[in-house]
Amino acid sequence: MKQGIVRLLLLLAALPAHAAKLAADDYALWLAPVDGGAPIVEHRADAAMSPASTMKLLTSWAALQTLGPNYRWQTRFVSSAPVVDGILKGDLVWVGGGEPRFRADDLVAMLRELRRRGVRKIAGNLVLDGSVFSRVPSADDFDGDAEHVFTIPPDAHLTNLKVAWLQFFNDGAGMRAALEPALPGVVLDARLADGGDGECGDVRSRVAVRHDDSRVEVSGKLPRACDGAQTFLNLLSPADFAGQSFAALWRELGGAGPRRVVAGTAPAGARVLASHESEPLFSVLADVNKYSNNTMARTVYLTLGRGPGDTPANAERAVRQRLAEAGVSDEALVLENGSGLSRHERFSARLLGEVLCNGARGPWYPELAASLPIAGEDGTLKKRLKDWGPRLRLKTGTLSKVRALAGYYQALDGRRYALVAFVNGTSVAETNGAIDDLIGDALARLPR
Repeated sequence: MKQGIVRLLLLLAALPAHAAKLAADDYALWLAPVDGGAPIVEHRADAAMSPASTMKLLTSWAALQTLGPNYRWQTRFVSSAPVVDGILKGDLVWVGGGEPRFRADDLVAMLRELRRRGVRKIAGNLVLDGSVFSRVPSADDFDGDAEHVFTIPPDAHLTNLKVAWLQFFNDGAGMRAALEPALPGVVLDARLADGGDGECGDVRSRVAVRHDDSRVEVSGKLPRACDGAQTFLNLLSPADFAGQSFAALWRELGGAGPRRVVAGTAPAGARVLASHESEPLFSVLADVNKYSNNTMARTVYLTLGRGPGDTPANAERAVRQRLAEAGVSDEALVLENGSGLSRHERFSARLLGEVLCNGARGPWYPELAASLPIAGEDGTLKKRLKDWGPRLRLKTGTLSKVRALAGYYQALDGRRYALVAFVNGTSVAETNGAIDDLIGDALARLPR
């Protein structure tokens, strides 16, 4: 009995002081030097818990190990039809590359390349070839958030993250609004009155915006200070948005056609008429981790599974294979989409901590570390943990009843540490204060 009490007292003494704010079964904590040695602090380190967006760290590590930091996605326009007197006498096939960050400007550059090849009219259809991914894994139980950008699923033809910009004007020529790109299948009905000389602030507080996939309605009084203000709208399906963006931008460049947009595959032997190469993987991961972009993370995860067979199953197999090669047990791992936008994904603090240690000892540590938010400076840590400064780089994670932080700390003597903290359950506060205190107390235990 006395020995049990002594062990309990020793365990409590080893835990950070602010852990008392959290129910003991609601959090996990793991802190260890990346160059080896026993963990300095650990609590429930083997419990399978929801990691929220710290799941992106596992996906990023696996992608760097599998693809390398300079991997680039390819998007192509191909056709087997001849070009006669400026007319493409058949279909143009858009072979989607599944690029995580394919912008409208990238599409414009490809369309300009098509014009430079002498094409001014597409006589056939625009065929969307999305065969790069056999299917897309789910993000179940987020139906109530379907209108939010963070729930947009990946797609082989995802363009501009399926976001259109709604811009407002009050410049003496009347109050009006414009959609960019001017999607031909979406009607914009703007009924705006002059709002006078008041401040603008957030334009959505001045006007009402309602929309579905065929119509955008805007009404309200627009102050003159709102001239040039804009807001974004999540419109259409990924395929419809890509097809309508193509049509709108092609017409702006003086192009004609295509007849319609259909799904299909590129014919064998089709020649490339225009192409785009993405930014390298290490640059993409900076957006994934610093700003916790779910759609991009899910796309990177799917890229791990490209090839014959079921893409999500291949991606999961690739992640588990990388873990096995690193000697990290995957017993606690449950995968859904690789982003943490999931009610099902699970792993342990020890699993992620060992992954971080492996990454710190590997050749791609600079790229992985550079993708993480810096405490008090940028990304999702810009206003958090400021006292620890740039020596602390952590990925954040937030879901209902979930808070998570994981990443690296470099001490003044240069020694590096991996740190993981998960809080799941009813004692999760609405703010980040408890988990930030947990991190601060754990770091305070390091040798000075």
